[in-house]
Amino acid sequence: MLRTWVIEHFGPGADPTWDPETLATDTLLALGADPAEVPAVDWRGLPVEEIGRLRRYKNLTAHLDRLISYLAPGTTKDKLAAWIQVRGRLP
Repeated sequence: MLRTWVIEHFGPGADPTWDPETLATDTLLALGADPAEVPAVDWRGLPVEEIGRLRRYKNLTAHLDRLISYLAPGTTKDKLAAWIQVRGRLP
């Protein structure tokens, strides 16, 4: 989220740390899953460990709605858009 905040307020930079495409790729690597793999069921009945995994996904995707506007059309942007949709179902 900090990297997105810096990009929003100071603009993207030449350093990969402040590059929106690099941040998008880093986010997808950190998520390590396809959004289609996230259960579309009521999470309240899941084991605690699974709920914790879903919370991690929610935390890792908190910045995506602000980052996505900085990305060029393509696969990475499409994957992040899918995560934004999934995020609404997460605990």
